[in-house]
Amino acid sequence: MAGTKIIIDTDIGDDIDDALAIAFALESPELEVIGITTVFKNVNARAKLAVNLLEMAGRPDIPVYAGIGSPIINKVDRNEIPCQFSEDKDGQVVGFGTNGIDFIIDTVMNSDGEITLVPIGPLTNIAIAILKEPELRTKVKEIVMMGGCFYSHLSEWNIRCDPEAARVVFESGIPIKAVGLDVTVQCVLAQEDMDRLLTRHKRTSAYIPELIARWQQVTDHYPMMHDALAICAVFDDRLLEFQRDEIVVETQGEFTRGSTYNKTALYWRGNAEQSVIKAAKSVDAAAFIKLYMDRVCF
Repeated sequence: MAGTKIIIDTDIGDDIDDALAIAFALESPELEVIGITTVFKNVNARAKLAVNLLEMAGRPDIPVYAGIGSPIINKVDRNEIPCQFSEDKDGQVVGFGTNGIDFIIDTVMNSDGEITLVPIGPLTNIAIAILKEPELRTKVKEIVMMGGCFYSHLSEWNIRCDPEAARVVFESGIPIKAVGLDVTVQCVLAQEDMDRLLTRHKRTSAYIPELIARWQQVTDHYPMMHDALAICAVFDDRLLEFQRDEIVVETQGEFTRGSTYNKTALYWRGNAEQSVIKAAKSVDAAAFIKLYMDRVCF
């Protein structure tokens, strides 16, 4: 049985969870990764990291495309080098495209409604693709994303980086499964997991130990599996509990810009039964970590 076809849209290179998510997707037989696009700030450096990861994983057949580095309104440094990027190891990498938006549009529009988009970074690429080709609204099978926080008051990073893009995506009418901080912060690798990942990983994770070493130079905590949990949500309906909610993205608030506001919580205003958005409400974190480790490690 063929796996679900997915395009992963990623800001790989800052937090380690993007690389861990890609490795997990490559080891999930329920999925077929048909492309990777990069987003936010230095998208070319991120694309080079992704190409190297795929080369070392034995999957150079998966195309990589750099997308858009600048959010719709927010100002960022598009030349900033991600902490996991090594000029010596990644600087001379070639073999990626620079038309990520067109890749998303062309791939989806030439499909039979079978493509799932999996954004695990800011939503700029997805939003611009929708604005450029409105027919994507009826052609994308589903968006399964990491981003937001739906049952507590936090402005999550991926949404905060480009609230306008997030608003376009959340208002697109495309069915969305959103995996937010409510659940991802519960999924953290322990030291024994790290030891196993560094020493007993499969080929698809061949670049992971080096990327972890670079990442650990700028952080002091164990990896939270934000993005890998979104990958899991594409194919597993047992480990995560989703609730259909009416969600709006706040773009104006002085203190709340980037918040994913859950209108369903206000029962007299909520309109959940007509919403196409499902937000993850709970997770079996231990079972997910076991599934992850058993797939990417021996």
